[in-house]
Amino acid sequence: MKTRIITAAAALALFIIILLLPPVVFTIALAAVIFLMLYECYTATKADTAMKVVGFISATMMMCGVYMYVSDMFSAYRRIVAPGVMMTIILIYMTLVIFQHGKKNYKDILASGLLTMYLVLSTSCIWLLKEKSGTEIMLLIFICAWSTDTFAYFSGRFFGKRKLIPNVSPNKTVAGAMGGVLGAMSVCVLYLFIITKILGLNPEVLKAPLLGFIPTASNTIVQVNLYWTPICVFFGLIVGLVGGVCSQLGDLTASAIKRDTEIKDFGWIFPGHGGFMDRFDSVVFIAPIIYGIWILLTIYMTP
Repeated sequence: MKTRIITAAAALALFIIILLLPPVVFTIALAAVIFLMLYECYTATKADTAMKVVGFISATMMMCGVYMYVSDMFSAYRRIVAPGVMMTIILIYMTLVIFQHGKKNYKDILASGLLTMYLVLSTSCIWLLKEKSGTEIMLLIFICAWSTDTFAYFSGRFFGKRKLIPNVSPNKTVAGAMGGVLGAMSVCVLYLFIITKILGLNPEVLKAPLLGFIPTASNTIVQVNLYWTPICVFFGLIVGLVGGVCSQLGDLTASAIKRDTEIKDFGWIFPGHGGFMDRFDSVVFIAPIIYGIWILLTIYMTP
C-alpha cells in the first residue's frame, strides 16, 4: 500500500509538471506513452520483431493522420486522410500475414493490428479533447478513470463480498464496481463545480471551424456555458456514470489479456502499479467515450 501511494504521488506530480509546460511537451509525452503501452502489449502477446516494427510504423502513421485531420494546413485533404491512413494500415497487416505465414498465426497478427489501432486512436482522443476544449475538460478523462479506480478499490476492500467476474479479475467485487461508479459521478460533478463556480473558468469548447467535426459557419467560436449549474450537474453525472462503468470495462479488458498471456502486470515501471498499460488501461478505454459525450453536448448547446 505504501509503495502504491508513493508511486501514485510521484506520477501525479510529474503529470502536473507536464501540464504546466508548453503544450508540445504534453503532445510528446502522450506519444511516448502510446509507444510504451504498445511495447508492453507486444511483449505480453509475444509479438516478433516484424510485428513490432509494423506496429510502431502503423502507430506513427495513425498519429500523423490524426494531426493532419485536425490541422488547418491539411483541411483540403481532411476527407481522405483518415480513411486513407486506416486502409493503408489494414493492407499492411494483411500483407504481413503473407510474409509471416508459417511463422505467426494470422489471428495473432490481426489481433496485434487491432490492439495497435485501439491504443493509438483511443489515446489520441485525449489530445483531441485538449486541443479542442482545453486542459480543464481533458482532465475529466483522467479524473473519471482514477476516481473510479480509487473508489472501487476502497469500496471493494471494505464492503466487497460478491465477486464481479472472478475468472477475469478475482479481486473485483460488485460492491467495488458500484462504489467506483458512484464515486466517479460525485467527483466529476464536484470537479465541474470547482472549475466553473469557484475558479471562475468557462473553458472554450471548440474553435472554428470546429476542426471539421461539426458543421457551423466558418470562423465561429462555440462555447458551452458551464456556469449554468444544472448543465454542470447533468454533464458531470453522465460522464461519471458512463465513464465509471466503461473505466472498469477497460480495466477488465486489460485483465483478460493478462490472464490469456499468463502475466501479472504488463510492465514494472510503476512500483506497486505495474507498467504504463496497467496504469492507463481505464484511461484509454474511456477517452473516446468522454470525447464523444462532450461533442454531443456541444452539438446540443450550439446556437
